[in-house]
Amino acid sequence: MAVIRRIALALVAAAAAAQDQAAPAEADEKPAPIVCPVRGGGYDDRYAVAQLLILQKNIPQAEACLLEAVQVSLGAIALMSDIAAAQRLPLRAAAFSSVLEQLNPTDGETVYLHAQRLGQAGKWDDALAPLLRLRESNPENANIANSLGAAYYQTFDYEKAISAFTAAATLAPKNEDFAANLKKASAVAAGEEAHDAPMSAPEEKIELKKDEATA
Repeated sequence: MAVIRRIALALVAAAAAAQDQAAPAEADEKPAPIVCPVRGGGYDDRYAVAQLLILQKNIPQAEACLLEAVQVSLGAIALMSDIAAAQRLPLRAAAFSSVLEQLNPTDGETVYLHAQRLGQAGKWDDALAPLLRLRESNPENANIANSLGAAYYQTFDYEKAISAFTAAATLAPKNEDFAANLKKASAVAAGEEAHDAPMSAPEEKIELKKDEATA
């Protein structure tokens, strides 16, 4: 988390220094791509260069370096979330996935991972919002429909759970887990079974394009 705070402080400093910059270039000039001058190394290298660029009031390149530093950090944060999940520390895993989602909110796989982590931590109410957004932008994805059904089921909204599980089973008719979830939710809603058996919502990566995710 210290890494994120350092980046945030640097971005604040960059924004403050930007107020002292010269007037913008003429409208008819096509600006050159702004890149970080560091082409190798890792987070520390980009962060150090960004600090120097801020002192020089070269804010565009400083921001480019900080954004690259964030991207370098994403893989490490994702791995920390995976490790926490493997150690059966769901709240810690969800905390790391929350950071990932905040840093990369338009990436569908990141949003989906965070929703899964929230569910594993028992925060099904919090998992509903990202799953609903993903479901809206990915109506043909059976995994998302199934995960949404699990979230509704665990929040005792059986009618919506049945609807989501029906969609998942329709999209993937050969998936036995989806069919079992639909059967279970229907039985519980009818009073034939108790709300006790865990719903099947296996953790797996889904293929989503960035423009299919939700902001």
